[in-house]
Amino acid sequence: MQEKGDAMHHVVIIGGGYGGLKALGVLAGKKGIRVTLVDRHPYHFLQTEGYDLIAGKIPFDSTIISLRSLCAGFGDNIEYLHAVAEDIDFKSKKVLFEEGEPLSYDYLVIAAGAVTRFFENIEGLRNYSYGVKSLRGALKLKEFFEQELYKRLESATHAKECYSILIGGAGLSGVEIAAEMQAYFNRYYRSNALACGSLRIHLVSGSETVLKGMHPSVIRAVTKRLNELGVILHRGSHIIKVQERLAILENGSKIPFDFMIFTGGIMAAPFIKGLKAEHNRLGQLVVNSFLQIPGYDEVFVVGDAADLKDRKGRRLPPTAQTAEQSGVDAAENILALIDKREMKVSDIKIRGLAIALGGRFAIIDTGKIRISGLPAYIGKKVIEKLYKLPLRFKAKEGFKRLSICANRSG
Repeated sequence: MQEKGDAMHHVVIIGGGYGGLKALGVLAGKKGIRVTLVDRHPYHFLQTEGYDLIAGKIPFDSTIISLRSLCAGFGDNIEYLHAVAEDIDFKSKKVLFEEGEPLSYDYLVIAAGAVTRFFENIEGLRNYSYGVKSLRGALKLKEFFEQELYKRLESATHAKECYSILIGGAGLSGVEIAAEMQAYFNRYYRSNALACGSLRIHLVSGSETVLKGMHPSVIRAVTKRLNELGVILHRGSHIIKVQERLAILENGSKIPFDFMIFTGGIMAAPFIKGLKAEHNRLGQLVVNSFLQIPGYDEVFVVGDAADLKDRKGRRLPPTAQTAEQSGVDAAENILALIDKREMKVSDIKIRGLAIALGGRFAIIDTGKIRISGLPAYIGKKVIEKLYKLPLRFKAKEGFKRLSICANRSG
């Protein structure tokens, strides 16, 4: 690293998601480097636990970590900037904001993530459905769910009404939400022993199976679990039109609903799509094998903002683990550039998937080993804790530091 007297290198990270925080963790504490983390939200949303929030398993504050406290916990050379990035001037190496002065950088990590892709060819989809990639979307669904339960408790008129939740898209997100919510309602119904109407969760898959592309044994196990819970599966037909409280499938089927969630895909965030660089069809930024934007060696893109591919050129799925690995790779390549060392080609691998399927039931597929039930559920919770506990510890340290500074200035 730098000797005394060498210039301080300023690294700006846009986005406090999984990829951005992994890059921050690698760079924090390195001599000669200061980091500014920029995010429009003052929190890191633990998307992997968003489904537990929706199902009422965990409180709201368990799904977020304060970015200001977290950055303070990493030390004096780490700063958090609560701002909305509007554009990047790659030639002058500046981040432009909706309000305030531009921010200059020596190196830049773009980790601004993605949003739910509401397909324009599906009439009414954007108007009558919600995504759940954001904290706002998760809270909206949780609020609806709990209000419907409360309404049936308090009103004899509504007590025996059924209500329906439609989930469009049977990938990981759709399957986990369907399973968690159905398991939550089943538990609620049994424990309260009330004359309460039923909850119908409809899960729509355009392909012939759920979790298209996964190992057949995983698909069979997941399908069996969803059927046992009572989730209504619609397979082999896409949604072609959404009206208020009604979805129409290409096979002519009509599914009434009270609330609709769409998990059928992602696309780059509007900020990413607006940048003057090469994009793929989803608006994600095209990167080279070192995760750089071609032509701008000091700019790296990670997570869902990037068109990530493996060594064989196959597109990688938008998961937390691909975001984390790309964040680490980008940060290590920045250190290599600073030290004038050779960079390493990013070699992201899917090391297995853990699928939550309601209650204390999950499936873990490592490619070679597959386990299900309670052992898989415990394993999934261990994985989640190994990620979030170090961050919570850092945030706790940072909060103490901020409190001391506030008391001194007061």
